[in-house]
Amino acid sequence: MKTQISFVGGGETSFDDDADVKMTPLGVEVRQREGEDTVRVLFPWNRIEKVTQRGPEVAAIYSY
Repeated sequence: MKTQISFVGGGETSFDDDADVKMTPLGVEVRQREGEDTVRVLFPWNRIEKVTQRGPEVAAIYSY
């Protein structure tokens, strides 16, 4: 599922199917493997305006 995050004040980022995206009480957590390394990023809710997720069988938009 492709995930797109829009930030308060402009700007956005997106992640493809290979990223593990979880919505937690603290924000949106993204884990992505790069070779043997794993990169983990937490985007806090107070910086997020909208999260859009699209896949072959589902589409969802979360606004805050």
